[in-house]
Amino acid sequence: MERYVWFPGLGIGKINIANGFTLFGKFDIHFYSLIIALGMTLAVLYAFWRFKANKIKMDTVLDYAVWILPLSVVGARLYYVIFDMIDRPENYFGVTTVGGKEVGSVIGFLYNVVAVWNGGLAIYGGVIAGGLVIFAVSQIKKMNTMKILDIAVPAVLFAQVLGRWGNFFNLEAYGEATTLPWRMCSGAFTTYLLSEGYSMEEIASGAVGVHPTFLYESLWNLVGVFLMIGTLIVATLIIKVPEKKHINGFFFAFYMMWYGFGRMFIETLRTDSLWLIPGVIRISVLVAVITFVAGALLMGFLVTKFVIKQKTGVDIWEKFKEKISKGKKTEVKNGTNN
Repeated sequence: MERYVWFPGLGIGKINIANGFTLFGKFDIHFYSLIIALGMTLAVLYAFWRFKANKIKMDTVLDYAVWILPLSVVGARLYYVIFDMIDRPENYFGVTTVGGKEVGSVIGFLYNVVAVWNGGLAIYGGVIAGGLVIFAVSQIKKMNTMKILDIAVPAVLFAQVLGRWGNFFNLEAYGEATTLPWRMCSGAFTTYLLSEGYSMEEIASGAVGVHPTFLYESLWNLVGVFLMIGTLIVATLIIKVPEKKHINGFFFAFYMMWYGFGRMFIETLRTDSLWLIPGVIRISVLVAVITFVAGALLMGFLVTKFVIKQKTGVDIWEKFKEKISKGKKTEVKNGTNN
């Protein structure tokens, strides 16, 4: 495959793009994996900083990280496999070649489920798995889940900023054909552009390219990171808002809204989307819409809860939990759950 990229509309000439390098002449290191690892490392370092600022023991960061990092990768793979299986079942239930030998559908299925080296990690799956791990560990350690999520999401979003550049080095996750000034051109897109009806002359000259959707999402996420960290700095270092006036879960709800809103539009430009209903509903667009709506509802609830508590001193969420708890005790007393 051609390993160069250029942006003729921006005056950027051809750049040779390697997908990795060999370390000590023995170990093949892929830039995609290296960038993902860098993102995870920076996320953990950010968490250390925020946990320290919140006077939480540093060992607690490791307690979360030791579960979040590996299980997020598992979640990212499972998410991809589940929806890829819906979209392309032949990839899992047909004959598969493993190590040069053809194997049956059962072995082939199990192989494809774990074969991350063949590609196929979905960020949504990683984020969902990470969120569930944070919830579980927080319950075990009796910590405020929303507060921990607020600490985590700026780091997660920044890791996603870096992660999209892994797609750039893999020459993947690009968008549809375009002639816009910021179009991205590469010989790697020739087959796709030919299928769209463009001539070899147009492709070779750079008159047509593809949307650099990896860049769109990376920049969108970066703006989100600046907004969150900027708000955090203003609130804690400049205005010095007291702890009791913090809205726990605010950043988490903002993350859901920001990421979901951007992804629902950017995903419509992608050429490699997984489909729930082919040609009708893209899985990632649907999940993005659900994420945005859920984030908006959560934000509305958190702000309403905060305002009511400030004015009346009543925590409506705690009142709700007390009511539910009393209802369960009444059922047990009356024997209605036998």
